[in-house]
Amino acid sequence: MYSRPKPNETEEDLLRLQAEFNRQKSENKVKLAATVVSEKKDEKPETNEDVCMVDIQDQLANTFEAIPDHSNLGGIVEKTVETYPLPPLNFSKNKGFPTAKRRDVNSSNSQQGGSIFARQFKKFKSDKDQFSSNVNTTKISLPSQSFVLTGDEKGAIHQENVKKISSMTEQEILEEREHLLTTMDPAIIAFLRSRRSKHDASSSRNPTIQEQNEAAQDVDIEQIETPNEILSQPNSDKWLNFRSVETSKLAWMRSVDKPKIEKNQSFEARFDFEGWLLPYSENEISEKSRILYHHGEEAGRPGYTLQELFQLARSNVIQQKIIALNTIANILSLQLTGVYDGVIDLPIEQIFFVVRFCLDDNTPGVLNGSIKAMRNLFYSKIDETCLDCLLGFGLGQVQPVLGIDNELEDDNTVNDQQLAETNLVKCLARTEILVRIRYIINTVKPSIETIVYSMDILTRLVRDSQFIMTKVYNCENLIKSIINNFVPASISQNSADPNSPYGLPLLQALKLLRILATRSQTIATDLVGKYQIMDAILSYLSSEKYSLNTNGLKLQTESLHLWSVFVHYGIALDYFQVLNPVLMEMLNYHFKNTNFTMTTTFVRQGHVSALLVLLGGCRNLQLVSPYVALLQNCLIKWFAQFMTISEFACGKLQIVSSLFYCLASLHKMMKIPDEINKLVLELLNSGGFEIVTKTVKNGSMLLNNYEPHKSSPNLKTVEAAAWFASEHVVPLVQTNSPIPFLSSLSNFVATSDDDKIKLAFLRHSNVREYLEMLRKLDKYFLSNNWFARVESNLIMNILKISITVRTDVDTCPFYEVAVKCLSVFNSDQKPDIEHILANIIFSSSFYPSDVLMNSLTIEQKHDCLETSLNNLNEILTVYTQVLGLKVDVPNYTTNLCLDLDVGNVIPIDWIYTPIIVLYSNQQQNKQNLDESRQVFIIRNCLRWVLIYETYFPDLAATINPTDRFCRIACVFLGSDNLFLISEIHNLLQLCLNNIIQKCGDAINFNKEIQGLNNFQDFYTQLLEQYQGVSYGDVLFGNFILVPLAQRHALKWRKTLWSEYAGVVEIFNVTSEQSVCPLHSFLTPNEDDLSLLKCYRRALVNNAVRKHSILYQIAKYHVEQYVLKKKNKD
Repeated sequence: MYSRPKPNETEEDLLRLQAEFNRQKSENKVKLAATVVSEKKDEKPETNEDVCMVDIQDQLANTFEAIPDHSNLGGIVEKTVETYPLPPLNFSKNKGFPTAKRRDVNSSNSQQGGSIFARQFKKFKSDKDQFSSNVNTTKISLPSQSFVLTGDEKGAIHQENVKKISSMTEQEILEEREHLLTTMDPAIIAFLRSRRSKHDASSSRNPTIQEQNEAAQDVDIEQIETPNEILSQPNSDKWLNFRSVETSKLAWMRSVDKPKIEKNQSFEARFDFEGWLLPYSENEISEKSRILYHHGEEAGRPGYTLQELFQLARSNVIQQKIIALNTIANILSLQLTGVYDGVIDLPIEQIFFVVRFCLDDNTPGVLNGSIKAMRNLFYSKIDETCLDCLLGFGLGQVQPVLGIDNELEDDNTVNDQQLAETNLVKCLARTEILVRIRYIINTVKPSIETIVYSMDILTRLVRDSQFIMTKVYNCENLIKSIINNFVPASISQNSADPNSPYGLPLLQALKLLRILATRSQTIATDLVGKYQIMDAILSYLSSEKYSLNTNGLKLQTESLHLWSVFVHYGIALDYFQVLNPVLMEMLNYHFKNTNFTMTTTFVRQGHVSALLVLLGGCRNLQLVSPYVALLQNCLIKWFAQFMTISEFACGKLQIVSSLFYCLASLHKMMKIPDEINKLVLELLNSGGFEIVTKTVKNGSMLLNNYEPHKSSPNLKTVEAAAWFASEHVVPLVQTNSPIPFLSSLSNFVATSDDDKIKLAFLRHSNVREYLEMLRKLDKYFLSNNWFARVESNLIMNILKISITVRTDVDTCPFYEVAVKCLSVFNSDQKPDIEHILANIIFSSSFYPSDVLMNSLTIEQKHDCLETSLNNLNEILTVYTQVLGLKVDVPNYTTNLCLDLDVGNVIPIDWIYTPIIVLYSNQQQNKQNLDESRQVFIIRNCLRWVLIYETYFPDLAATINPTDRFCRIACVFLGSDNLFLISEIHNLLQLCLNNIIQKCGDAINFNKEIQGLNNFQDFYTQLLEQYQGVSYGDVLFGNFILVPLAQRHALKWRKTLWSEYAGVVEIFNVTSEQSVCPLHSFLTPNEDDLSLLKCYRRALVNNAVRKHSILYQIAKYHVEQYVLKKKNKD
């Protein structure tokens, strides 16, 4: 008896046992565990020397288990018996038996000899002989091979069967078939039929093992790395059951054929499990990529296509669904970083519906994978992180609204697919996602990871339109469940499941409540009054255990930010007295233990910054005054450390930035001590400030042309991700960006009464260099990005500071920056924009002295210019009204959010805005203002254009001359008679002269003109207006004349001479009155025959006035053509 191998036995022990077993087996000493016992003990089984043994190899080829070698079954010996064909029986299926044979009565009357039986038998024999002859002549179609038999002798057996069947009649075959079908087991019949059907449709079945081995006979095992490595080990020839090699099982381990791709040929994208896009093929298969090869389409390519992942996501195998959903989630996460921009466009809508379908599965793994994918589709981690980073600088209280539209109800006229293509968030809300998340929270109660993903999805929904936000807040029992389970006032962890997040405070839930509070003061009031959220905040801030670890500090930081939102609305102020000892202890702890160094963690700096921002946000001096003395000590310590730094990181500047935010707030309620002002002045002149501000260009949104990841039309983001930028984010929030710090500093400097601080800030070399770069740049880049608001706040503060100290600084750079940067300011800066217009742009006292003294020559002086300078107040009134600076101004009293669509409020060519508005109203058939009001607006607009182009030609040159020409020409199209008013006529003439004289050669009507679909339609409108209301006006004629110069496109000249002959007839401008020189219309010679025919026709028919410049142009080109033709002849 042999025992099983022990765990401590080695391979040598197993080989020794095998050898001993084989030796005893050969000596017949092996006692079988079981033997076959015959019930008939007295009878000896018959034996036959020619016994057909079982073909073990054939059975191995067709079964998974071998038949035992020791078989007690005897051989089957077939006895050869001669058979004779029998006549068919008249078998009745209804009766169940053959019909009884009856004797022919006529045979008894026969005169043949013999008895009646003898005569009947003789007749039967003759019928049998006739039937046999028929059998020999009948041809039966039989198969050439057997589809049932297997083994080496299947051919011989098949031939015997064919021979036997051939001797039978068709009737006999059918009867035998019927007999077999009625007597055999139906399962055996089904098996035999399946064998035949499988052979007929071999492509629809798996090949047998024998067929697999035959197909893999040409496989050289030595060329397969893994089995060759295994079989090459020592003593491998002695291993159990390794005598035969099944090549079919090793064939798939061969190296895959590496596909090749033609140049510029497109191919379907494949991804790995981390979501990364894979190359078309790999040179070498690594251990990491080996698992990515599968037996689907394109087996030689690693990875999975989106369609394959969609198929796996609908699989009944849980593991496949989880892998597919997690892979889709990783792809979406990478897509939000911008890594796939310009490489591949993901079918976002299709992904959405696949993931949403899987989200209804309550299996923990599937639920977590699907909600993770849904979260990565809607929630941008980069955007949220960058938005939260600004809170510590005192700059991020205002939150963006990411709604696609402002509709207050769902559009039920469109289906889900159509809605997903226009508004994906609204489509998500339509799928009852809020009810599903509520069910997950209250009933499923998943892991903390799933809960966090759910909170992130809700946060993105709350950032959307008013309709979606209201739907989230009003969802029955949703907010209440979140607060009860994840923002508890007292901790009550589930003892049955210590890993359960229920009953514990959750950071993401607090953030969700903060975003909700910024959307509406009413919601913030409900959170404090109805849900008693301040009790939870009080508990988190007063508990020491939250101050002992990183996660606890993050929770307290988010609690402070949420409280700051309440304080902004004037809510929960009484809790300052309740938490006074706690807040004082926090500030004192940071004063003693937190340092402004690179070793201090971001979490700790964020914690103290949140506390300072909370104190700075309180506008009640009585509540803040207890902290003033300690704040002064903190300021002295951290300012001193800031002055001596040798390196910095953007996030490590939160402490100093929040201190400046707090100082600026305190300055509005009390006088800042002189000691503090001196310390600030010392900081501005320190080496630390020099090091921090040295990289100001690197952090500028306006000076760096990094393309951020653009949001799709149906799903908005704040576009913080920029894959090709350093650290893959927009410049303002990069590690070496000082812009948030400078913006917070400028807030304090702008409110300060100390001119020394203001001058030190403006005169700093790095600040002046920054302003110089803004002056020189023709176009600002990321001005519409949400994070550019921080930089626009810095620029606005610099300009406001320069107004108060304008007598002590050179105003030239500030004036140019003010004019150019008006287009980067946003809607909540409208009051400050008006302040800049009144005190810088339209203030002659701020104009640089060298501009007033040197930029005018005697020829340029004109009465209109003097009049314009004397009416700057009227010009200010016009632009304030037209630019809408007094309407739709956010005041943030009832909310702390701003629609992302609002963006910048002033266009780049803002000086022409009044003319464009007049032209736009005329084109849209809107009711214009009365004539006197139109005259007032257009007159003052042209006055400012004249001043701008005369005094500041460098600034005017930043606007394309073609755009400037078209803007001025809109005056003729905005009204039928404005251009006939004397002063407006003179202003238009001066403006046109400035354009033609200074940059006429740069005019190009073939370029794309901002605000116009194409110049062809615009020029046609000018021609029609001239023909209708011009009365042959010379100035209007000059605007018609400019595009007719020979250097411009032929189509403009053809349009006039062939389609608007009436304009040619009344055209009244002479060569002396033309603003363009005559030679610009004559050279080079015209060679277009159709246009020359138009010239000749007008001359012959006297359809052009002889004193006009058009007559000279037509006559010259016709004569030159005739002369050229004569010279050729």
